[in-house]
Amino acid sequence: MRLAGQLIGLFSFDVGYEIDLERARACVATAEREALERRRPAPASLAYATPPLRVPLGTWQVRLGADTVEATAGARLHDVGAATIVLRVPLACDVAALPALTATLAESGPLEAVARELLEELQRKLRPAIGRPVQSGFVEDYYVIQVDRFEPATTIPALLAESGGAIASALRCDPHPLSDAERAEVLATQVSYYPRDLVITEWNVAFVVDDTDYADTVNVLEYLNVQLLELRYYDGVLDRHVQDAYGLAARRARAFPLAHPRYRRTLDELAEIRVDVATIVERVGNALKLSGDLYLAKIYARTAQRLALRAWADSVDRKLEVLDKLYGVLATRVATARAEALELAIVLLIVLELLLAVGVKR
Repeated sequence: MRLAGQLIGLFSFDVGYEIDLERARACVATAEREALERRRPAPASLAYATPPLRVPLGTWQVRLGADTVEATAGARLHDVGAATIVLRVPLACDVAALPALTATLAESGPLEAVARELLEELQRKLRPAIGRPVQSGFVEDYYVIQVDRFEPATTIPALLAESGGAIASALRCDPHPLSDAERAEVLATQVSYYPRDLVITEWNVAFVVDDTDYADTVNVLEYLNVQLLELRYYDGVLDRHVQDAYGLAARRARAFPLAHPRYRRTLDELAEIRVDVATIVERVGNALKLSGDLYLAKIYARTAQRLALRAWADSVDRKLEVLDKLYGVLATRVATARAEALELAIVLLIVLELLLAVGVKR
């Protein structure tokens, strides 16, 4: 059985604390607002809180396996400081060849180098629109195998019966056959709206059989990839701040910590990072509302579970709580030092006053 469609690579990068999308549109004349297409019946209120900008980036020659193919490139810019490079490559192959393809994508990442090159060029254009830019190099990749048709034509039940094992291996990026239990576990996320469409998602690859209504599904998967990117990025940032703050809090308190500028600097940094992370996580979590579209909500919920988004969010919350406690320890230490310094100043003033009084009497 052969398939015809496209391979869509989603490469999400954190480029800064935020992107001013209006300024970004001025920097890149071809940019335009993105929106969910909503071909299926759904409430009209469903939308992005702040729709991302879509930027076409032309066509590029990329290496895919043993072949060089032409990829259509584009970018999606989010106001939370994330940019996703989207690469679309025509795909025509046997279904049985998919496991080897996705294993290659996961291991060597032949499309990632192109995505980084495109991002670097785009960042130069967007520099005035990026608030507090970063050069972390951190990337979250996700691949979508979008199928237009099969040869010979088949039904979804027949496809899963004949090629479910190959599809499951491809979604796990494993070139070898999976056990029956693992195959069932992978295919358990499948969602269909019409009899001839199918969506199955895993931690790094999605399999989408749909020749017309797949755009919304890809947008939701891209948004989930951005969520994972931001949670993992800020989880790492919090790790570094927790380690630094813990090291400072574990030291013996200085006699005059107010004279030590690192206390003040650390308190300022902790206050800033706590606000920044809490704000950005809240904004990312509320960027897209899908509660009324049950089909997309199913895809979102099942893929979020595969990506362990809840676990990453809990990790960020726990580290914010640790930072709160460390901030309290350091703030108490500084407040105590301030009180002791004030008491010492009062004692010195009293002594000085007594000395002056004795001197006047003489």
